[in-house]
Amino acid sequence: MAVIRTHHLTDEYIQVDKPIKLETKPRTRRLFLPSFFQDESGERHLRGVFVHQKKGPTGWEDEAGVSLRELRAGDAAKFELGHEAMKNLLDGIGILLKTARQASIEKRSERFSVALQDRSVEVEDETLKPIIKEILSKGFEGRFWSELASLRPGEADRFAAQQMLARRNDSIREFELAMQKRDWDEPRWGKFFEENRWIFGLGLRYQFLRHLQGQANYGGMNITGQGAQIGDFLHCTEGEARFVVLVEIKLPDSEIFQAKSKMQPYRRGVPGFAVEFANALAQVQVNSRTWEVEGSRTEANRDRLEGDRIYTVHPRSLLIYGDLKQLDAIEKRNCFEIFRGQLKDTEIVTYDELLKRAQFIVGEMAQAT
Repeated sequence: MAVIRTHHLTDEYIQVDKPIKLETKPRTRRLFLPSFFQDESGERHLRGVFVHQKKGPTGWEDEAGVSLRELRAGDAAKFELGHEAMKNLLDGIGILLKTARQASIEKRSERFSVALQDRSVEVEDETLKPIIKEILSKGFEGRFWSELASLRPGEADRFAAQQMLARRNDSIREFELAMQKRDWDEPRWGKFFEENRWIFGLGLRYQFLRHLQGQANYGGMNITGQGAQIGDFLHCTEGEARFVVLVEIKLPDSEIFQAKSKMQPYRRGVPGFAVEFANALAQVQVNSRTWEVEGSRTEANRDRLEGDRIYTVHPRSLLIYGDLKQLDAIEKRNCFEIFRGQLKDTEIVTYDELLKRAQFIVGEMAQAT
């Protein structure tokens, strides 16, 4: 890589601020000081001076001596370049000739990044994006990551983790906005959770859940082909043996308790659950039963799942429903928490709880990266 800055001393003469280092020893070094000369036709030519320097108290200083052009005919003179010095000279001249062809060299003072084909290029803010686009356009992304991993072990993993963290932060912002606007229907929420399966990664029983199928057919079809029970998501736990978990989603504003105008407490301190809530709970439980006795026993489903060590044994279910903001009285809070705590096979998680879980997962990722 070469970074070159040029300076116009006159309209015809362009000085290069960095010499080509031919050979460097502890106390001496040899340089080629390049410059450009522009003739009357506008063509630029490379010229230069060879210099021998020694290290003095204040840095490198030119050696005192006679210039080769001052030698008279017959005076002995010899200037030898070793193979390393010659290679440096030729490489440097090649780069300078590339620079001479750049139109922007006409500016009074300009900085260039020039490299031979087998050398790296300088990366700066303004050049980073074009370089990356060039890598991608030539199909080198796989090689780029493998080279990065070999040069900086763990850097590729760290970058991938940062990208995942950024995507999940975007998803959380989308989640929050949808919670505020309340303008998504069940299919839209289903699509969001399908695209962000990681949100379901940890159940309330601290078992990791893995997505199996969206809009799963649990069975229940009669001889006319009607009556099939379709669920939102079919998940399974993770482990050496995996067990099916059914997931059903409703809406954040789905009512948990009856509206005030309709509320008729069954007993003092016991508010009445909304019909919608009771029906949703019944739906997920009936779906679980249908899957257990019918859907899981069909040959195709059984072969597919058990081939991956996934089993159906009294399947649990997860109902995503409502928002805890609805629990605006102590009677509601007590009733809801006691009720869902006593459910044996169905877990009820509200949307705000799911959002808090997602925020926690991303917060832990941010600390890890």
